Amino acid sequence: MPNLNIKVTQSHRALRIWLLVNIALIFLMVLVGGLTRLTGSGLSMVDWQPLLGTLPPLNQESWEKVFQQYQLFPQYQKVNLGMSLQDFKAIFYWEYFHRLLGRLIGLVYLLPLIYFHIKGNLSSSLKKQLNIGFVLGGLQGLLGWYMVKSGLVNNPHVSHFRLAAHLGLAFFVSAYLFWIYLDTDNRNCFKKPNLAPLTTLSLLSCTLIFQIIYGAFTAGLKAGMIYNTFPKMNGAWTPFEWVELTPFYKNFIYDLGGIQWVHRTTAWLLLLLVIYLSSYIKDYKSTPRLLKSVYIFISLFILQFLLGVMTLLTQVKIHWASMHQLGAFLLILSLTNLWFQFLKPQK
Repeated sequence: MPNLNIKVTQSHRALRIWLLVNIALIFLMVLVGGLTRLTGSGLSMVDWQPLLGTLPPLNQESWEKVFQQYQLFPQYQKVNLGMSLQDFKAIFYWEYFHRLLGRLIGLVYLLPLIYFHIKGNLSSSLKKQLNIGFVLGGLQGLLGWYMVKSGLVNNPHVSHFRLAAHLGLAFFVSAYLFWIYLDTDNRNCFKKPNLAPLTTLSLLSCTLIFQIIYGAFTAGLKAGMIYNTFPKMNGAWTPFEWVELTPFYKNFIYDLGGIQWVHRTTAWLLLLLVIYLSSYIKDYKSTPRLLKSVYIFISLFILQFLLGVMTLLTQVKIHWASMHQLGAFLLILSLTNLWFQFLKPQK
């Protein structure tokens, strides 16, 4: 992305704070979304009303009507049959707050964006980038409903492919806004670092994205509920039901054991790539910001690896699983920062 070359003004500082606030809200959105999924609450709201759905049911009659609607769908009939209205309220509120937070993010992004446009002190390239950010946010809302719809049919579980797309887009939007934030830093810069490890960083980035996709697959199919030992899978390096599905590739995208095996194996590959990347640290003593970025990324990866192990060993306890998902969010931001430090002049 081009250097935005914005003067350091009060409006510029407000812009950077606004970007950070939006990233923080997306972080919170990912947290609430993860808890919504882990508590089985994501299918509790069976319709999508972007405007009229802002308020929850406000009286007993409204609650009973919403509950009756929910009872017509497979999650109630196949998973929660006999659920009380009080229990329904508990799962309803998780999904409600998830959607409400999405609306809040839309307003927090749109209203200041209009203000910045009216002020007229942004470059044309920055205006375009910020407008694209708004469009991406709207697409994220549509994708979220598209994901929910996949669980309102015969199988009361959302498509793990759509879940991966929904989570992936949230991470992408966060990284996109964070890049803009970094690019509006006007501290004097000079001296390009050695770009020799870019091939390694590229491979690491592709592998990490692949790993996050399989993390979503693992979460969507609840593949973390089996083989809860480490480093082996109940005493073996591969799942017991290996290659049961035909054609063969389905073992990697539908089979629970196969998906968990891919997620585990990719984690080991990432560890090797991170170790290899760390061998370049000595080359960056003259570029402190880059050196710091590398250290942060390595530290976050190690933490994420350990969180993944704990999530597995505890059979996906909610707090460990939630921290593991948030760790992936922070790791993506750290990777974005790392790419920025490599590709932009260093202070």
